Amino acid sequence: MTGDSVRAALSQLGDVLESLRERLGDESGQERQPDRDAHALDIFQEILSVPPLGLPPAKPFALAMYRVSRLLASDRAGLFVLDDTTGRLVPRSGRGFRRDDLESVVLDPGEGLVGRVFAEKRMLTYDAAGEPSVRDPFAERFPMRQGIAVPVRTEGEVGGVLFAGRQELGAPFTTTDVLLLLVIADRVGSSLVHQRLLERRGDHIAHLRELRGLVDANLPAREPREILARASDAACRLAGVRGALALAGSAPGHIGVLAGAGLLASVGLERVRADDDVLVEGFGGDGPVAIRDLQARRPMRPGLFEEEGIRAALLVPMRARGHVVGLLCLADPEPRDFAPEEIESALMLAALTAGALETERQLGESRHALAERDAEQADLGRGERTRVLAAFGAGLTRELHPVFATLLGRAQLLLARAPNDPLREGLVALEEAAWRGTDLLQRVLGLAEADQRGAVAELPVITQEAVSFARARLRAEAEARGAIEMSADLGATPPVEAGATALREAIVGLVQNAVEAMPTGGTLSVRTRGHDGGAELVLVDTGEGIPPEIRPRIFDPFFTTRPGHLGLGLTVAEAVVLRAGGRLEVERAGSGSGTRVTLWLPAAGLRPPPAPPSEAAEPARPPATAARPPAARTGSVLVVEDEEGIRTEVLDTLMAVGHRVEAVPDADAALARLGQGGIDVVLTDLALRDRSGLHLASAVKKRSPGTAVVLLTGWGRRLHEDRLRESGVDVMLVKPLQPDRVREAVADALQLRRPA
Repeated sequence: MTGDSVRAALSQLGDVLESLRERLGDESGQERQPDRDAHALDIFQEILSVPPLGLPPAKPFALAMYRVSRLLASDRAGLFVLDDTTGRLVPRSGRGFRRDDLESVVLDPGEGLVGRVFAEKRMLTYDAAGEPSVRDPFAERFPMRQGIAVPVRTEGEVGGVLFAGRQELGAPFTTTDVLLLLVIADRVGSSLVHQRLLERRGDHIAHLRELRGLVDANLPAREPREILARASDAACRLAGVRGALALAGSAPGHIGVLAGAGLLASVGLERVRADDDVLVEGFGGDGPVAIRDLQARRPMRPGLFEEEGIRAALLVPMRARGHVVGLLCLADPEPRDFAPEEIESALMLAALTAGALETERQLGESRHALAERDAEQADLGRGERTRVLAAFGAGLTRELHPVFATLLGRAQLLLARAPNDPLREGLVALEEAAWRGTDLLQRVLGLAEADQRGAVAELPVITQEAVSFARARLRAEAEARGAIEMSADLGATPPVEAGATALREAIVGLVQNAVEAMPTGGTLSVRTRGHDGGAELVLVDTGEGIPPEIRPRIFDPFFTTRPGHLGLGLTVAEAVVLRAGGRLEVERAGSGSGTRVTLWLPAAGLRPPPAPPSEAAEPARPPATAARPPAARTGSVLVVEDEEGIRTEVLDTLMAVGHRVEAVPDADAALARLGQGGIDVVLTDLALRDRSGLHLASAVKKRSPGTAVVLLTGWGRRLHEDRLRESGVDVMLVKPLQPDRVREAVADALQLRRPA
């Protein structure tokens, strides 16, 4: 009842009082009782002056009972209100009854005087002298001569009954008594409204505290089952139900986890059926589904709630980003209606729970993505470490091989000339130290080149890792270079027989070369596909391209046009591809600038069997004191070596057996001397200052096809046989140098020499 309706009722009562005053003053032929009438009017004014909305909830009821007993001269007075839970009338306050007797009274609507007034919503009286046609259990338990009851209205509905009865005085109730009782009933009704408002306010505050507790509990940081368990517990308290169930999923047949509270605390996933009509209705509803009594529906097949003895249910779908992520179920074993505020609280709880579940799902995906990224970064880190190790090993080998070669060669030359044993012992120790240093260098270089024959790799997966690594480096170097757009179309390919580490190193090197060819920005496209019975990788960049004059040398070891680089990227990539039985091609990208690199590898199982060991394999180490007979044939040898110590050692070794030997420090000088003629064998180092030994070998074959070429290198088997053959190398001599092996290599080359 609002303030306006209360004021309107009071105004109407004032008009009634004024009319009563005039009637009492104008009536003739009747005995007047001015003192009593004036007293009654004063009582009306007293009742109307009581502010029913400003007193504690129980105070107006006690005042009402006191005034009913005093003003109406009644022996018994009582206020009965409706219990929403049971639907029956229970006493709230009374006078003239023992407390225990009054509290034991419970009346059904329509039962006796009080029950009939509530059901019929009108004033009724009771007279013991007349023979009531209807039995009244209340009057039988508490005898009375006269009784009267009026309805107490709250918010437009009858919320209770106000009763007054006389046991000693049997006089009928007068009109004034009736008016007094009606006024008191009105004040009681206003007090009931006020009390309900206070109770609702308290409930709302309690609900807000409950919801705030869930927010403070930081639900998104918890596991899904704990989120649902807290939601179920809160649902029982918010709606005052005896059971609750929270399910995470999109439909009854797609439930991932659930949790219950109260009567439904022991429900497990195995109890949830895909054809449960109640759950299907809840998941499919556009909003909350309230069911007052499940038994009234009589389903064809009892579901979970029917099996648990549930009668009333409120089903609220949990939605996140427009999708159903779960269902919140409130349940009671007795039929009941759910109040609007209970439904609103359930909606808020469902929204909080759905948000927590969605946030937890996103956190789980983020954690999974981060774990995958960490694993990917670890793989990329291993690949980068391998690449750095290979570059370090190659550089270290290049720098230290001449040192150990000189030590070893000089020690062996001096051993042949040592006049006494003490000197020979020192030279043998020096030779052993040189061998140990050489072995150590080979092991360092071999760390980056473990034998991976028989291993199977997925080219798209390794390419994705290489592209991700390149993108990470691009982000780190974004300010130092122009913007580079990378696109990857990694189609499925058959597995290839190759070591994943070596193949990843090769592809990372190819991608890095393409990126460095675009210092001012550009586009790099990467594509994989199955092709020609194997797997193909194509990289196309829009960089500066490869000048025609250096194209023949791009695969040469230690050849580079970029300061600070070792020039091993394409050499290593070609070696990896050739060892796997594939091919690597580098060409201009179409008619414009840019470069296209095509890498092809045969599918696993299609690789041809390995070739027998070639002369490129490093020979077994001979005994330090072994002596070989002098070469049977001598010739003219041109030594091309920029390291003076090695150059001198080779000269001494060959001249000692009768060869005519000349030495130059670089390729240009070697070609100039070759043009003069008279050279049978060219012995060249792989890493010269101006160009590689492979390029020099090719030039020698073009100018003098009959001249044999011996290649001196510390890379040994890391250079593929096909690459050596195409460059014109006849014999390969592996560092560190041994005098006998140098003489053998030249002798073999003289036998291969074709007459001019």
